[in-house]
Amino acid sequence: MAVSRTRRLAVTLVVATTVGLLAGCTPAAEPTPSTSSRPDGSEPAVTHNGPQPTAMTTEDGVEVWDLTVPPSAEAFGIDTSDGSSSRVRPGAYSSSGGGGRPVRFLLPGGKTVDVRANEVIFQLNDSPEGVTDPTSGKVLVPAGRKFSLRVDAPAAEGAEAGVAAYEEALAAVGLPADTVDELRQKIDGGPTGRPGDAPQSMGVSADLPRQQGVGFGVSTTFQPDSDDLVFLLEYDADWDVVPIP
Repeated sequence: MAVSRTRRLAVTLVVATTVGLLAGCTPAAEPTPSTSSRPDGSEPAVTHNGPQPTAMTTEDGVEVWDLTVPPSAEAFGIDTSDGSSSRVRPGAYSSSGGGGRPVRFLLPGGKTVDVRANEVIFQLNDSPEGVTDPTSGKVLVPAGRKFSLRVDAPAAEGAEAGVAAYEEALAAVGLPADTVDELRQKIDGGPTGRPGDAPQSMGVSADLPRQQGVGFGVSTTFQPDSDDLVFLLEYDADWDVVPIP
């Protein structure tokens, strides 16, 4: 399965911007969505700043996101009514439980993906004029509104656990295990930087074939220079550009 490196770079850049935005968010006055994932039936806190998302429902304690609907601020609970001039806006759903909460994604083509998530972060990015490389003329950012999604799953500690978590994620998405050997090779390769260099992350990723304008995939990253390997597992999605309302 070919990996969409361009899409992952775009999602990474989007998420970096989101983190900065979330740092300045204030809690919403409306009741926040919550899901139950604890054996004792208690509700882990799930916070969200923005309107109630129309694409999300709760079924038997599972947070369900219908990603087959047309992407919109309303669908993903992104607030665009505050008068801000920012072209980047998040709709973030965070849970306090370290083991994550059950989340289900309904994808085009009838596929269902069940995960455990600490963070579910949607984002819209408006680019009225787009961005073009002045040298090559290549369109780097198309004009319009771009929606993306990042899902942070619980981290895995240690090489064995990191590989197992990635294999399980591939199976959940319905992807082949082709990239597992690549992950093992990178782990076995050990540290790659020179002493004193800033730590460099390594990882692998795989994507489903794009359907109905939606791409969905999974990735895992780690720092080989670290004494204790910690694997960050993420799912991500992006949508074809739509007109800015």
